[in-house]
Amino acid sequence: MLLVTPGRSQAIENIRRAAAEGRFNDKTEPFDPEWSPEALKADILRYVDRMDSPLFKAKNLLARAVVDAWRRRYSDGVNEIVGLEKIAAVKGAAFVTGNHFNPFDNGVLRRMALDTGRGRLIAVSQGTNFVMPGLNGFVLRNIDVIPLIREPSYMNGAFRQLMQKQLDRRRFILIYPEQEMWFNYRKPRPGKRGAFLFAAEYGVPVIPTFVEMQDLPRLQAPSFREVRLVLHVLDPIFPDPQQSARENSFAMCQADYEAKKNCYEGCYHRALTYDFSPWDIAGWTGETP
Repeated sequence: MLLVTPGRSQAIENIRRAAAEGRFNDKTEPFDPEWSPEALKADILRYVDRMDSPLFKAKNLLARAVVDAWRRRYSDGVNEIVGLEKIAAVKGAAFVTGNHFNPFDNGVLRRMALDTGRGRLIAVSQGTNFVMPGLNGFVLRNIDVIPLIREPSYMNGAFRQLMQKQLDRRRFILIYPEQEMWFNYRKPRPGKRGAFLFAAEYGVPVIPTFVEMQDLPRLQAPSFREVRLVLHVLDPIFPDPQQSARENSFAMCQADYEAKKNCYEGCYHRALTYDFSPWDIAGWTGETP
């Protein structure tokens, strides 16, 4: 089961329009917060300064408890992980990529990391997630995340330090190459190469994953059926030591997209195109929410 939040009609229309225009990394959520770059940077730097404080650690425990409760209630009974054995080829740290379709879609990825004995999954999260209101905002601010803002001094300073700390711990770091969440969108989207540039620079592999979404008969909310998730762990992608970081980033990004495309076509038994239909939104009956 996936959480259905307000504004779904507008989100689906935004997805339809963006897909038709080839804008696969654009925002489609209608209520995402808007923050000035200066204010956002100040908020993120204050957040980073507090990450080792007792209060933050207490909030982290609470946020993880919320996610674990959500996962047990809505997903553990119906989710499945396929291909977990492929992670055996990865001996140390790695970046994990996935398709981004729900605020809490990383719950099954966190379970994957725990099931492989790698401990807690660390997620790179857009800075605007840190200023979201309500329970969603609380969880996104405190659930083992590294904030991302496109500001050079931050990216080359605090961001790199936080990432290096987790890589030294042999952790898995989740980055969504698609960048923005598209609500319940089944199809893999072409991604940006930032995750792969990081992987090449640090000399660690990328573990591609793809979440298949299967509609269930029971309605979860008006116009939306419940959805079963199947996480497919795909073959790890290793940087080529004979290529530059830049060359690796392009090659690894393309290999990641092709792996997700092949998985999509195998799961759903249809060729990947970006012509929009109601089926593209998992669980949606096609009626106006």
